[in-house]
Amino acid sequence: MEKHTTRAKKHVALGLLTAILFCGQEIHSQNQSAAFFSRADAEKLEVVPKDDIFFTNSEAQFILKIPSVSSNDVQTELPTFPDGVIFNSSKKSDYISSLEAPGTEIDLWFTFRQTGNIALPPLVIYVKGRRHSIKFKPVDVYENPRTILPKMIVEFDNGQTISADSKKIPSIELESDKAARFTIYMQYAVQAQQFVWKIPKDSLFKELKRYADKDSGRRPSDFSTEKIPLAYFEWTPFAAGTTSLPEIRMMVTAYSGRSVYLSTPECVVTILPAKNSGQNQKAKTEEERQPVYAYAFAEESEQNSKQEKKANTPFDCARIAELRSMERRALFSLGKIRAQRIEAESAAGIKNSENESNYCVFFIIIGANGLLFALAAIFLALKKRFEAAVIGIAALGLFFFSIFAASLVVKKFGIIVGGEIRPIPEDSAMTKSAVSGGSRVQIKEEVKDWYYIVYNENGGWIKKENLAVIK
Repeated sequence: MEKHTTRAKKHVALGLLTAILFCGQEIHSQNQSAAFFSRADAEKLEVVPKDDIFFTNSEAQFILKIPSVSSNDVQTELPTFPDGVIFNSSKKSDYISSLEAPGTEIDLWFTFRQTGNIALPPLVIYVKGRRHSIKFKPVDVYENPRTILPKMIVEFDNGQTISADSKKIPSIELESDKAARFTIYMQYAVQAQQFVWKIPKDSLFKELKRYADKDSGRRPSDFSTEKIPLAYFEWTPFAAGTTSLPEIRMMVTAYSGRSVYLSTPECVVTILPAKNSGQNQKAKTEEERQPVYAYAFAEESEQNSKQEKKANTPFDCARIAELRSMERRALFSLGKIRAQRIEAESAAGIKNSENESNYCVFFIIIGANGLLFALAAIFLALKKRFEAAVIGIAALGLFFFSIFAASLVVKKFGIIVGGEIRPIPEDSAMTKSAVSGGSRVQIKEEVKDWYYIVYNENGGWIKKENLAVIK
């Protein structure tokens, strides 16, 4: 009997031992990962952004995954975040993945008020009471697409980049008589709608390539920081000194949906004298310039020659300039003089559709404007507010019209008698374009014996003796 009791006690003890070992193994299996989560394991972790880029004033999510650790064994402690970073909320949960061991996922949501590359301070976590610091992956934060403004970027072949967001006005150096090539980009825009430029003074400027707008079908929601190439240009300045980049303007569609006008970024360009001033090199350079420069100024004349005959003599051009000067100053005989001018131009084979702005009409507008303002003041003094308001509105409208009229009167024009247009005001300039007489051109600048004129939407220098000024 004693043997049977002893044997039973042994079986009970063995069962208890087995149960204890099983429970211990189960508890160990649940906590061994937490117990063995070391500093080296923590250094392998990183709090990563859910998206590649974030925008200001919109919610941004970061994720931290801790493999093989139960969420019950993890606690978090938030650091002090910098100004412009607002912590919204966080969530801790268990995750199961077929690609990696199950563990804990911590989600954090922020709102950024400022742009830039932002690196948040480390997140502090406690695993089974042991403290670890987990780094945040830096993230780029951009202006919200609803408010971000497009910009134009100029990138030269030598790597120099000019953009409007520079903290100070950039500067570059170019060599006179040496071609510089650059590409125009747009950034933070959906599509370029219009693209125009003006020929810079004392230089050659031409478009070498126009890129296809590969993003023409992009939606405003498809935000991208990529800069899109639009066109490739070649610019050859002739005169040494300080100037600016060629004026290029375009209208683009912003991510907000509205149209925005962009222009070439501000930049100080220093043109250095040419290093090689030998006659052969100069002749070669001028020979290369000649076809482009001549074409730019002669294109309109060649087109007009198909339909019109040229001015017969310099006397015809001078006579037309005289009639246009009379047209500017005439009052009661304005219609008669204008008819004479049109008849003279037709007889000489010249077709200028522009009429001259009249000084007398301009002064009459100014006088009428002053009279309306005076009447408005009188009616106001007589407490006739309605009449004063009506006359005042009319006076104000006439005032703005007079400003427009003044902008036309102050412009200076002339009639080309003949001769040649050059890119620089020097007789030695080999690059030139012969022009026929009769064309009405605007005079923009005067230097000694030269006028700088705008002809066929291009600029160039002409000798004063070859231009009859309209006075």
